[in-house]
Amino acid sequence: MKKKIVKLNQLTKIIQNLKKQDKKISLCHGVFDLLHPGHINHFEQAKKNSDILIVSVTADKDVIKGPGKPYFKEKLRMKSLSSLEVIDFVVISNDRSAVNVIRHLKPNYYFKGTDYKNLKDDVTGKINLEKKEVEKFGGQLCYTTGQTFSSSEIINKEFFYNKDQNNFIKRLKKKYHIKSILSYLEKLKNNTPLVLGETIIDEYVFCRAMGKSGKESYMVMHEKKREHYLGGVLSIAQNLAAISKKVNLLTSLGSKDSFKTKIKKELKKNVNFKFISKKNSPTILKKRFIEEVDNTKLLGIYSIDDKNSSNLEEKIFIENFKNFLKNTDLIIISDYGHGFFNQRIRKEIFSKKKFTAVNAQVNSFSIGYHTITNYKKADLLLMNETELRHELKDRDKELSNLDLIKKIQKRIRCEYIAITHGKNGASIYSTRSKELVKVPAFARQVVDKVGAGDALFPVLASCLKAKVPMDISLYIASISAAINSESYASKNILDKVYFKKFLEHSLK
Repeated sequence: MKKKIVKLNQLTKIIQNLKKQDKKISLCHGVFDLLHPGHINHFEQAKKNSDILIVSVTADKDVIKGPGKPYFKEKLRMKSLSSLEVIDFVVISNDRSAVNVIRHLKPNYYFKGTDYKNLKDDVTGKINLEKKEVEKFGGQLCYTTGQTFSSSEIINKEFFYNKDQNNFIKRLKKKYHIKSILSYLEKLKNNTPLVLGETIIDEYVFCRAMGKSGKESYMVMHEKKREHYLGGVLSIAQNLAAISKKVNLLTSLGSKDSFKTKIKKELKKNVNFKFISKKNSPTILKKRFIEEVDNTKLLGIYSIDDKNSSNLEEKIFIENFKNFLKNTDLIIISDYGHGFFNQRIRKEIFSKKKFTAVNAQVNSFSIGYHTITNYKKADLLLMNETELRHELKDRDKELSNLDLIKKIQKRIRCEYIAITHGKNGASIYSTRSKELVKVPAFARQVVDKVGAGDALFPVLASCLKAKVPMDISLYIASISAAINSESYASKNILDKVYFKKFLEHSLK
């Protein structure tokens, strides 16, 4: 019995020899996360046109169907395929497309399913690239027919999603066509947001616990590595840059230990920024110590000067704010309570009739002093459930009866009130329609909750500004939070293609 699973360089030589014998070669490519009858039919039709059928498999690292995918690792997927009699060879593809495999093997036929026939629906653009590559060598792109199945749909329903998640997706698909949901993402690129707030650098120190000191009563840690991520409004601007043509950013940096070089280097090219220097202050640095074995957070140390903006800083802010406003239709405020915003600045912001979204966060520095009622004129206000209960001094009442939401709405009077509930998802209430929408959390494996709000919040604001239906808006925003939460801090900044593919496959 011949060896079916081979490396690409080995297979290239084998195919060259087979072609000298006038053998016709067909190639199929995909993830093949879960083999089903649709795949079998696809392979059988491909083999009818040829003497040799090769199946290339997308490597784990290149699968872009969302967090937690593929469900089965590449070795298991390849082994399953090799057991099928109709397949002659199986090879791994270390790329998001089959272009490199096609270039090496030069198949006579390259087969895709009929669901890939409309190249306009391919958000990655890879099918068109594959078509051009196979035709370059005189090959042909072909499509198989017959009943189709979706591995993503089966895995989502049977393995990934719980009852609440499946029920939500079912209701959403019943109400909207998948293509219409995905099309709303294209609306977002026309927004020109202005992001306001403090810059935060998140430093993660990964350690190994060594135990108690031999001489004194403290824990000793062995530092293994440390990483820095753009946090605060930088993270918000980066996420928005994936869905908007242009993003404006007005933020503060410290006059010392500013991280300015790193920030300028890493900010996406479509982020137009202006930094305000805070005199005699460092750029806010939030250092967290992580036990690398089980990813436990051991300690947080913040380098911060949370005094209020000076008169000069206030003046510079207002001048730059007015300049940015000329090319802005959406204002996004992330107030971490570290002194960047004051009453005069807030008054200036809300004097302009722009759609304004606010996330006023209560944290260890601002608790008891920082209040969301400073933003009574916002169009969207985002808070977590703890912040809501803290504001209303009520820890017990159920949110489902709307009493708490209506109570906070009387104090704030904004159009949309969005509340995050951690692992229980998020909800949003419209004071205009009197409708409450709940969306379950879609994170597959939460590595870190830091930065999840900075992913959800700007996407939600952008959707509502673009008049995307409220349930779709919160769903899309929740997906962005799920992507973020599967890495430390804001390491997983939104990638437009990955974002679209996650949305697409989550709806199957």
